[in-house]
Amino acid sequence: MTTNSRIEYIRFELKQMNLSTIYEADPYKEISLQLSKQAYKLLQVPLHRISRKEVELKYRKLLREKHLLTVSNRIRQKVLNQMFQISFSKGFLEKYESDLDIENEYNWLKVITRNTKRHVHPFRHLLMLYFLEQDVDDFIKLNTDVGTFGRGPFPCLNKAAPHYQKLVIPTVEVTRDFKTNAPIGTFSCSCGFVYARKDPDQSPEDRLRVGRVKQFGHAWQEKLEQLANVGLSIRAIARELGVDSKTVKRYLSEDVEISKSEVAANQGLLAQYKQDIVKLIKQFPQLSRTALRAKCEKQYIYLYRHDKEWLIDVLPSRNKKQEPTKIVNWSKRDQEYMTRIKKLYKELLQLEKPVRVTRSLIGKRLGILANLEHHLEKLPKTEKLLSDITESVQQFQIRRCCKVIDKMLLEDNQVLLWKVQRIAAVKSHHFYEIKPYLEHYLQQKQDVKNNEQTTSKTE
Repeated sequence: MTTNSRIEYIRFELKQMNLSTIYEADPYKEISLQLSKQAYKLLQVPLHRISRKEVELKYRKLLREKHLLTVSNRIRQKVLNQMFQISFSKGFLEKYESDLDIENEYNWLKVITRNTKRHVHPFRHLLMLYFLEQDVDDFIKLNTDVGTFGRGPFPCLNKAAPHYQKLVIPTVEVTRDFKTNAPIGTFSCSCGFVYARKDPDQSPEDRLRVGRVKQFGHAWQEKLEQLANVGLSIRAIARELGVDSKTVKRYLSEDVEISKSEVAANQGLLAQYKQDIVKLIKQFPQLSRTALRAKCEKQYIYLYRHDKEWLIDVLPSRNKKQEPTKIVNWSKRDQEYMTRIKKLYKELLQLEKPVRVTRSLIGKRLGILANLEHHLEKLPKTEKLLSDITESVQQFQIRRCCKVIDKMLLEDNQVLLWKVQRIAAVKSHHFYEIKPYLEHYLQQKQDVKNNEQTTSKTE
């Protein structure tokens, strides 16, 4: 029986110890520390505090402030991708398995900014907040996105109407300024008053700002005539209607009539556009209506709206004979497609990072997708080849896993199926379905390898 303990206590003197090896410089120290603090804050937030939809709308608000939303409310995904990757140190996203493939329609950055049913890991939400320079607490308090000019209804700013400044305009039409790309909001009221303003609203007071009046409307015209009939001065009428004196003079002297639906077409512009159409028809008499419209779309649309009868008369008839279409040699094309697809298939199988072989992928890579989608019945050899080589999701998962197994065996590593699953990135419920096939495949490979080793020893 021993009287001494097998445990010995040693006093550590820091001044005598060299700890430099455990304090190596971490290039990601600053961002890792910040993300850790945000992760802790996120864990304190109750799950019911904020919904997925709210998160998406909050992201859109912040992206709008960074000018990453178009006028049509679409996210500038390519610009976002570039800006996002620049925000992080080189190699950081790869280290945390969050690198991005801009060509992939379902990369996590696109998914996180869209209202889809797919989920994104909470850590990647922290990366998004880091890019947007948002603290978790501030993000929770942030208001959701309400669009460039906010949510309707919007006020009518026609001083001649009894509902002046009341919220009676249900929606806003947002367009883009062709020179500055700034958003322009056009507000149309039932009283005929139409006004527009540029740039998004920054405050509640902006809602009461008129950038430009596009149409005064019948209510304003009637009020103008009433004020003129009672003998008010030009300046008094201008103050009453909230316009310039010159505007009052012009509408009174020219007796301008304002339609309830639209302003009369500019006659000079109308004549010019008619000349453009006639000139184009003389220059290209063989063109169809559709082709003519493509060449002068602006003139075509304007004339269609303001002088449709003239336009229909001058355009070529619909039953105009077209040039005979060329007869396609489908048999020759079938053979050509089959050769090209076989070559592409070999290249796809040799890719380091496997991709699923589908009809869509092959069609896009070879530029023949339209024929594969609409004329495949005329391409029997191609159809049979596609049937043989295209993969279901499960077949693709099996091929990915088999490729991982082959690599492990080639490197003389122990093949563990859980490792295969992790490297091949197959979800557990899918992996259980293909596991029996993989076990059989692995057994066959190991038998072949053992036979080769036995043969080499006997020789």
